[in-house]
Amino acid sequence: MTSRSGSARTRLRLTVILFTLAVVLSVAPAQAAATWTRVASPNRGTVASALQDVVMVPGTSTAWAVGYYYDSNLAAYRTMTQRFNGTSWSIVPSLNASSTGYSQLNRVDATSTSNVWAIGSLVERYNGTNWVAMSSPAGVAPRGLDVVSPTEVWVAGYSGSAATVAQWKNGTWTTRYTQASTGRHLTVFEAIAVDAAGQVWAVGWDRDYDAPGRPVSSLVVHYNGTSWTREATPNPANRNTLNDVVVLANGEVFAVGVAQDTSGGGITPRSLMLRRQGGTWSSLTVPKGEAGSQDQLLSVAAVSSTSVWSVGYYSSPSSGLYEPLLVHWTANGDAGTLAVSHPSPALTVSALASGVSATSAGNLWAAGYTSPPSGGNATLILKGTGG
Repeated sequence: MTSRSGSARTRLRLTVILFTLAVVLSVAPAQAAATWTRVASPNRGTVASALQDVVMVPGTSTAWAVGYYYDSNLAAYRTMTQRFNGTSWSIVPSLNASSTGYSQLNRVDATSTSNVWAIGSLVERYNGTNWVAMSSPAGVAPRGLDVVSPTEVWVAGYSGSAATVAQWKNGTWTTRYTQASTGRHLTVFEAIAVDAAGQVWAVGWDRDYDAPGRPVSSLVVHYNGTSWTREATPNPANRNTLNDVVVLANGEVFAVGVAQDTSGGGITPRSLMLRRQGGTWSSLTVPKGEAGSQDQLLSVAAVSSTSVWSVGYYSSPSSGLYEPLLVHWTANGDAGTLAVSHPSPALTVSALASGVSATSAGNLWAAGYTSPPSGGNATLILKGTGG
């Protein structure tokens, strides 16, 4: 795995909480300790090209990004993979779930240049030469991915209306966990991680259709090597979704997503960041992209136990655009410090960052897409330095 946004990204995980504590973090001035710059990335076709995740291959300068593009000839979205070779990004031919139908990729993870996995409409693996189709876990729609080794891979997603975890071990898929619910619930895992000791964390959301307003709760499940346990986590709004998770070398865990307030009749989103210390989960106060913005976080990665990056997007009242949200947490006292960075120079088009990856040397990549005024979408890759 690599240090990116979840899984490889750095090892995601979560653990049991005894009570919920709201922690107010000191919010640093506008600029965080990194510079983010857009770099050239190719597109396919003229209608839409988008990237959904990115990962750096451990111990190399290679990185991979995955997503989709619109094929006008087929009138369907098709998978797209891109590789950074240390100098530039280029498209690498990828597989699709069918010869003519809809296909996309939403997660990527790697342990080496010959063991890169991607999931979405199908499961595929890059063997160092080309992408090859892999079997999928029966009945499971995978949404989160953690590649442990060439012989072990974990995915998390859902089966029917229940959040589900499956493990690929020596060529065979086995369902390891299915979320049990009382009453009418829809549960989905969005991310998963396995630490060096073999503990597993899966995060996502739980919608209760029997409760007034059909609230959505953050969902965290932990496997300690013996048994699976759902852990109590903060829910600062009436709709709370966790999109990604990362575990730090010191054992702390960060999970990110969005908290939506629907009490006023509309939907007001704000960034959701949870942190686990010493067995207790707390909700951190994330600074807004700018005053009055509506924000959400999609991905998280750790540089070290004292430096964590999370990315997503916010609606900008000043520009009228959607802007990439780049949030940096640094250890500073008990709470730590959170600060927001912005691409330099400014992008001047609507854009979001959906995946982030980091190395211990402070190298950073973020991937997503832009929406130019001319229409359609174009790939977006940001390089961070000094993180």
